[in-house]
Amino acid sequence: MATLMSRPNVSSPLANSTSSTRGQSANTHPLSRRNPAFATSRALRPFPSIAQSLQPSAGSKKAIKIIEAPKHQTSMFVLDLTQAEFSRKD
Repeated sequence: MATLMSRPNVSSPLANSTSSTRGQSANTHPLSRRNPAFATSRALRPFPSIAQSLQPSAGSKKAIKIIEAPKHQTSMFVLDLTQAEFSRKD
């Protein structure tokens, strides 16, 4: 005596209606192409605020002072500036 197994009818596009197409269901869906909403990202080095100071220019602009640690104290140093002096832009 053989028993037949039947699947219930399901009203979903994700459910297979027959067992013969079970292995092919992944191949029947079209692949979607992604169109990115944003442009491809790139590195932010050098930062825009200092990019022009690192490039040599023919104009006579003021030199940008870069804060560096003293040669003999590489681990720590005190920068004796107030917040207003530190954020000042000449």
